[in-house]
Amino acid sequence: MKKTINVLIAYACLLFTGLTLFAQDDVPHARPESLITLIAQPGSNKAQKVQVAGFLVLAFEGNALYLHEEDYKEGLTRNAVRISVSPEQAQQYKSLSGSYVWVEASYLKRPNSEDILSGSLYDIREIRKIIFKH
Repeated sequence: MKKTINVLIAYACLLFTGLTLFAQDDVPHARPESLITLIAQPGSNKAQKVQVAGFLVLAFEGNALYLHEEDYKEGLTRNAVRISVSPEQAQQYKSLSGSYVWVEASYLKRPNSEDILSGSLYDIREIRKIIFKH
């Protein structure tokens, strides 16, 4: 009886491991990253999937994720990255504009130094508000 239970446990572990590996291969996960790191890293032509936090601005003048609210208010665009949202996403997430959020998206460093923002978040998969506990 004990041998049968051990075999069943081993089988369940193998099945779970196989399903976990399959899921990891099937859906690449975004890695948590600091907005500071994204802005400061050398340019790369390779997109990366990231989860990043910042101050979200969805505005007629342009959409961006800033390091801090003060950076937005003072116009410090080098402390921000462009956030490319579809018109549907802009409508969906407009209530989050002006708040701190988590964004899961693909990121690409700005292609040239003439761009006023430091890079672009695109292929937005999720934006959710950060709830601060006081």
